[in-house]
Amino acid sequence: MEKVPRVQALLKQFPWGRIETDGTFAEPLVRAYYNVLGAEGFGYWSTPGGSNPHLKHASDPPRPARAPRIDDEKGFEHGYMLLSNQVLTDETGWKLERRLIPRLVFELGTEPELASKADIVDWDSWYKWRNLPKESPAALLLHYPLTVYQLLVNVLHVTGPKRNSATSRQALHVHYIGAEVELNMLPLFSELALLLPYTDIRMTLFGVAVHSLVNKAKKNSVAMKAKQNEPVYAYTSPASCGASTLSIFLHGDHEIWDPRLPFLLGSKPDAIVGPNAGLTSYPEWQFVILCCHTDNTPFAVTEYAEQSAELQRVAIPQIIAHALPHLHSAGMNGSELHNLTRPREYPIAFNPFQRPGQRNLGSVRLPNIPNGFTMRVVGNDEQGIIHPVSTGVSVPASNLSELLQMTEQFSLNRLD
Repeated sequence: MEKVPRVQALLKQFPWGRIETDGTFAEPLVRAYYNVLGAEGFGYWSTPGGSNPHLKHASDPPRPARAPRIDDEKGFEHGYMLLSNQVLTDETGWKLERRLIPRLVFELGTEPELASKADIVDWDSWYKWRNLPKESPAALLLHYPLTVYQLLVNVLHVTGPKRNSATSRQALHVHYIGAEVELNMLPLFSELALLLPYTDIRMTLFGVAVHSLVNKAKKNSVAMKAKQNEPVYAYTSPASCGASTLSIFLHGDHEIWDPRLPFLLGSKPDAIVGPNAGLTSYPEWQFVILCCHTDNTPFAVTEYAEQSAELQRVAIPQIIAHALPHLHSAGMNGSELHNLTRPREYPIAFNPFQRPGQRNLGSVRLPNIPNGFTMRVVGNDEQGIIHPVSTGVSVPASNLSELLQMTEQFSLNRLD
């Protein structure tokens, strides 16, 4: 419970940050106040509504009979705007007063300071850097790109605002797994190009929603570029900000990320991120967990609840141990086996760029926030508690199943 005051303080710094009597934050009321609450036609704010934070999928476990639910907007397609040939501007995307918009197109002299000269560590410092009043509700959407920034810079340490220069640029390839609502706000990830000077970022999105969108793409639509292996969105920051580039690709050939896909063979990313992942709630993550451990690919996620992340930290070595007999029989040995089984730490931290405000989960009092807590799954293990994997004793399936069920109860991925 010691994180509750911290979560509340993060919210109360905003004029619109009202805490309800049950401790939750009524985000839809804030959206309604700014006239950006709705499905299609609301720019970056477009959302299907309802009480399911993620798309329903065939692999999802059955929902508890008594779990309350509000259905999503029927027929809503994440990324629907990409099915046209139009691109949102700052104004048509944000649909806010000009002074409340963190702009991507700047008049001469209005660009933010070069990020390497600033110290951007939380919402307060970011708002000041962007010269944006706290009255702006931008944080309610920008927690997605700024969480990616937090994962890449402060969790995985694969890049940083002071790492590169005009004479020494960095090419950074990121795989973003599980994209859904993010498809409605792709230009907002341009914030990464502003925050990381002299960096050329290629970000490839994977997921059920990505697969569905690309398969609906028609001729001349933005989404059709994905079928032609072209970026569906590209941005270059001003020269005074480092002239960084961002290119966003959609992988629509498959619903899931799988290391056995031809697309991924010989194309190892510099980092893999999974916001609001639910690592042990969706079986598809097991491929990612095993592959990243085997190849030492930097991999980090966020979770809604700290308790969920803690249970997943316990579950990951058991998932690996449970898979070892199959991997042994498939011929895995040598360095791959060493990487997979060597002791690792899985540090969990409070995300300073979490979406402000506790989710409306009724009886839940422990912090439960979109992008609330970060966890490094694979990275630099120089310090901290290590979690060894047994190479000789397999984990009973019943024990692993019980642990995954406990994780599901804490994550509440489908109970809200």
